[in-house]
Amino acid sequence: MPLTDDWRSDTQSRLERSLLFTRLKTLSDTDPAGHAAVDLVQEAAHYACHRTKTIVRHMGEFTLHDGDHLFRVLHLMERIAQVDIIDKLSIPELLLLCVSAFLHDIGMAPDERTVIAWKKTWDVNPEVDDCDEEEFHNFRRYCSARPEQEAQLAAFLEQGDNTAADLQKSYLISDYIRLTHSDRAKEIIQNDWMGKIRYRDVDLTVELAAICSSHNADPLTILEMDKHLLCGQDTFACLPLVAMLLRLSDLLDFDAKRTPEVLFSHLFVRHPVSLKEWNKHRAVEAWQIGPESIVFHAKCKHPAIEASVHDFCDLIDNELGACSNVAVQLNNISRDNGRDILIRIPFKVDRSKIETQKNISGKPEYIYRKTQFTLSKSQVIDLLMGTKLYGDPEVALRELIQNSIDACLLRAALEQSWGNSYIPEIVIRYSTGESGRVLTIADNGTGMDQHIIDTYYSQIGSSFYKSAEFYDMKSQSNAQFTPTSRFGIGILSCFMVADSMVVETRRVYAPHASSDPIELTIEGQESIFWIKPGSRKTPGTTTKLFLRKSKNPWEQMDEDSFISAVENVIPNPPFKITIEGQSKKRTRDQKSFRGLKASSLKDYSWERNPNVRELSFDFSDRKKGFVGSVIIALLEKRGSPVKSVEMRSRTVTIDDETYTLKKSIGISGKVIELHSSTITVDEDGDVEQSETTSHLANSKSRVSLHGIEVPTTLFPEQWNVQNNQVRLAWPFPALLVIDVCGSLDLDLNSSRTQILQGDKWAKFEDALAFEICTKISLAVAKPYWTKLYKVLSDGSKSSRFLRCLDVVNKKTSTSGRKRSYRKP
Repeated sequence: MPLTDDWRSDTQSRLERSLLFTRLKTLSDTDPAGHAAVDLVQEAAHYACHRTKTIVRHMGEFTLHDGDHLFRVLHLMERIAQVDIIDKLSIPELLLLCVSAFLHDIGMAPDERTVIAWKKTWDVNPEVDDCDEEEFHNFRRYCSARPEQEAQLAAFLEQGDNTAADLQKSYLISDYIRLTHSDRAKEIIQNDWMGKIRYRDVDLTVELAAICSSHNADPLTILEMDKHLLCGQDTFACLPLVAMLLRLSDLLDFDAKRTPEVLFSHLFVRHPVSLKEWNKHRAVEAWQIGPESIVFHAKCKHPAIEASVHDFCDLIDNELGACSNVAVQLNNISRDNGRDILIRIPFKVDRSKIETQKNISGKPEYIYRKTQFTLSKSQVIDLLMGTKLYGDPEVALRELIQNSIDACLLRAALEQSWGNSYIPEIVIRYSTGESGRVLTIADNGTGMDQHIIDTYYSQIGSSFYKSAEFYDMKSQSNAQFTPTSRFGIGILSCFMVADSMVVETRRVYAPHASSDPIELTIEGQESIFWIKPGSRKTPGTTTKLFLRKSKNPWEQMDEDSFISAVENVIPNPPFKITIEGQSKKRTRDQKSFRGLKASSLKDYSWERNPNVRELSFDFSDRKKGFVGSVIIALLEKRGSPVKSVEMRSRTVTIDDETYTLKKSIGISGKVIELHSSTITVDEDGDVEQSETTSHLANSKSRVSLHGIEVPTTLFPEQWNVQNNQVRLAWPFPALLVIDVCGSLDLDLNSSRTQILQGDKWAKFEDALAFEICTKISLAVAKPYWTKLYKVLSDGSKSSRFLRCLDVVNKKTSTSGRKRSYRKP
């Protein structure tokens, strides 16, 4: 036999040692159709073992899915079913068991053309053939649903670290293969095996594809398969029996493709344990399998190995419990059909033989305890709420509004992709009911179903808007918005102001499909959710907070004050929001923001003075990432920009004593100050001289992020800057009203009361500083700009602002007013 056929010879010899295969061959001696079944199994084994050799090309970490894994699955099927069951199986059942053992993981080995189509996702101008377009777009959607990995990949490419970038790409590809391998297996079976999996005149290819796909689905779904499929005269196949044996055997081989994080979370410790060592402990020979018990034998050299073994046994216990219920139903059906097949599956793994390896003295090499960090629910809630992480109780209102805005923006994108018209709207209502004051926030957004409630809404720290599920929907609908919900802990803030809340919700699924309505009642942050059928007719969510009188921040407000307080929370909403009191209501939308100017921030600290020049600018282009307005103050002397102005001093003589009166104006970063000396005469005639300082222009800001107020200042005093809080250190005072929108975003602390330093802030400050410097240069004469540039350069304490200023100055043309700028 040629050398290239060695693998085929090895596959054939391993098949000959299989009880299922030898039983199939025995039956074929009395049934001519059995010979074709034997040939099919041989062909499938050769095909699968050859194809799975390519898995390592794209999935280096997942070495568990080669030919060895396929034969281990076949061997485990035999040990679970036992000889007495195998002898009672029909030829179609034996055929399906053998072939499914070899083809169930075939989706882990996509063809090279498909992988090349995926990789074009990272091309600058990808050219994709029509036949590969669906694969290309599906993989691009998958990557778009993982923005953190995409951002990390972009960072590697920007740094020129192509090795790290290629590794990141390979991780994305391998994870995608793992998550989609069941569906791909069906496609491969359809392309390469359609019409070939036959017994007599019955084509079993579709049934085989369903069995292979089911090993990665909910175990109870296998009961939907045909339990008594007629395959010939007096010959039947129980498809759920085949599917159950496949999924149990696959899992008993410690299949890391389902939960690799369980493995790697333990193995990536300070002294990492090699995969080779792990493979020793997951070998099929470690199992002692019988109808009454399943025992796993292991002597572990490292606590990470032992913890991983126990975690996998937990998964197997869950599967055994589900499959035991399936087996009971199959046994009843078998008796009803006159078949003497009784399947017995233990409820759990016997772990008594999982031991810590001992040294020569017979003592354990380490003490195994499953001790790790855990969270106390009550103490975590106390930490979040009791230490005033949120602080201002009005944060509950902000959290609920931002959730509603996100839900409406997402639904708007979905409806547009479906070709439907949709007008988003939120209503905020403050009213008095039988139980006292009630704050209601109602929206017509995407709403929630039980899955969203269980997976995200009730899970503190788990935000739907940070999940791959959200980013997949966003990519699918081409939604162009950045969600304001961030941390998944906002629901706790509601209990700062309320003892209980009622949520009525219904989730939109498709153009004319939605979930059943749900009503939740939550009596405090540690209470059980009281869930019952709701009555809501249309998708969306309505949340009612039954306010605690002692903690209600709006208790002492009249209607006008309440409405104004809510308007401050939403200075620039992306669509209409209605605010209602008992008898009054007002609406706010993007048009309302146009009337909110920087001049509204003027107070006693911003006074008129002939030496102070004001420049006002509006920002209206959302494509730049912010909208709003700014007023800046420049100090002048005789019409030219300066850092300080010394007024002419005067001397005054009182009772033969001479006093010198001085006055000066200076610009120091965010403030212009007037310094003056004065004399006063008291009622006794005594003369006193003193120095006074007053503000002519002091910086103030009002900032919002995607329409929601961030109650902080961009100009804190140096001594009052906390933790990683941002601070604008520009060389002139400014009044700034700004909404960060569009493609720009900011990192906030968990209570949304501070903006944090980071790449997002740097990008925003660069954009804002460049825009302001550009507008100043265009608003003043060329000689004035030349002098002002020198003043601002000398007075700047911000390297970021100075860099933007230099870019604008260098790009200023020496003639004419038309200029071309490139952002730093």
